[in-house]
Parts: sequence; structure tokens; C-alpha cells
Amino acid sequence: MEKKEAYKFTSDDAENYDRYLGPLLFEPYGRYMASQIDAGNVSSVLEIACGTGRVTRHLRKVLPADVRLFATDVSADMVGIAKRELNNNGIIFQVEDAQNLSFADDTFDLVICQFGIMFLPDKKKGLEEIRRVLKPGGKFMFFTWDDTLNMPFCKALIDDLILPQFHDEDATRFKIPFSMHDPKLLENMLTDTGFKHAESNIIPLKSGVVSSDFVVEGFFRKHPLDGKL
Repeated sequence: MEKKEAYKFTSDDAENYDRYLGPLLFEPYGRYMASQIDAGNVSSVLEIACGTGRVTRHLRKVLPADVRLFATDVSADMVGIAKRELNNNGIIFQVEDAQNLSFADDTFDLVICQFGIMFLPDKKKGLEEIRRVLKPGGKFMFFTWDDTLNMPFCKALIDDLILPQFHDEDATRFKIPFSMHDPKLLENMLTDTGFKHAESNIIPLKSGVVSSDFVVEGFFRKHPLDGKL
């Protein structure tokens, strides 16, 4: 059976992702995720799909200095940007495929993933790997996007503007980021993989404040998904 690797943002796509989409979409949720961490009994943290480090920088701020923080992504270019921006902060950067993690069993107290699970071709395998590297009693925190129908901007962009232009071809790639919006599905996936006390919540946050040029560049002129998923 052919092994499918998780989707990568590379080269200019990685730089554009960080410059345009980072502050608009990921910075608000990065701050929120870090604010929800109880670092009292945490000594080791793994972030998967760290991208360009939008969450990583906030994790490092809220975690005690002696907590080991591993920031990983399947894309070496994304990890390179994160390391460039956040180097010398006690963060260990590694290239890792979440479907085949190199860490030993029972290594981490906490695993973090912001908006990355949706891009794994084998989501069950990814969740099994996360469960494997968590210590007994460890916690897995992650974000997925809601249905586009519940987000006016994404509905206007994806459902109303983009999808009608692809009526005669497969356009499912545009829906992949929003493909895990069902809370019951998420909870079932987690419990089926061995997680206990699975819980999902809807967290509505405002997008980061950027100029209209960033929206145009990030979503239209330099969007990384078109033709690559």
C-alpha cells in the first residue's frame, strides 16, 4: 500500500502563508490556544503542524522555561521560517510527519495542533501516533475550522465565489480545511483511537487586523491550495 504523506507548504507558499494568512487567520487562535494551557504539571510538549510558528511563540511564552517544547511540521520550509523567527528560545525544531512520529511511546504531557489534522491523508493513523507519544493522562488539544456555511467570509469566498467556477471538475481541495467541522465526528474519532474524555467546543474569534491588500494577496493572488491538493 502506498504511504501518503501529509500535504506540505513549501518555498514561496510557506513564506506567503506566514506573511498574509498568518496574521489574518492563525494569530488570534494561536493566542487563544496558548491561553488555555494549564502548565502546572507539564514538562514536555509536542506541537505538530507548527507551520511558521504562529502558535509556537505563544506556547513558549506561557510554558515555564524548563518545559521541553518540540515544534514540528512535515514541511522543512515551514519549520525553517519558524526557526528563523523564533530561534534561541529553547524550542526544539524538527521535521516530522504526524502519521509517523519519530518519538518514543509515552514521551509528552501535552500535544498541540492548530488547524493541521484536516490535511492528514490518514487521520486515524495520525491520531494513533499522537495517542502513542502521549504519556498516560496526557492531553491533546487541537483546532479545526468550522463549516464554511457558519463563517460568512469563508462561505462568500469558497461556496459562493470559488466553487461555482469549478462546477465541471473536482473542487474538493477547497473544502479540505473545513472537512472536520462535525463535533460528534471529532469526538467519535478520538474515542475510537483510545482517547478518553473527548470534548469539542466552538470557539468564535475575530480575524486578525490586516490591510485589504493582505486579504487579496493571501486568498486570491498567492493562495497555496489552488491545484496543489
